[in-house]
Amino acid sequence: MFLIVAAVMLAAAGVFHAYVKNRQINVAREIQGMEERISQHKLDITTLEVRLDDQLNPILINDRLNEMSSDLRRIPVGVVEEIPVSRSGSGKVTATVPDQDPPSISVIPTTVSVAAGGP
Repeated sequence: MFLIVAAVMLAAAGVFHAYVKNRQINVAREIQGMEERISQHKLDITTLEVRLDDQLNPILINDRLNEMSSDLRRIPVGVVEEIPVSRSGSGKVTATVPDQDPPSISVIPTTVSVAAGGP
């Protein structure tokens, strides 16, 4: 009787070992797949950053504008006015420009520049 119980226990242990080993292999494959996806996303991010840098390159922008015969021209530095930006108690960014309608002012959380003379 003892040998039958021992044989059943050994068989159960063998099946359990096979199950655990199979699960371990499946988890390793899932991890490898995730690592491949992460590396592909990193490559995609790098590619997009390079493309973005190319799109935002001022020299290339000027060349593209010239090729398109655009009327857009560089704003002279002398007509740019610096507007200080302040934060209110609620954390909102505000700026006041004399002789400007407040809804027409676009403010970002850095120093804002506008061309003197208005639109």
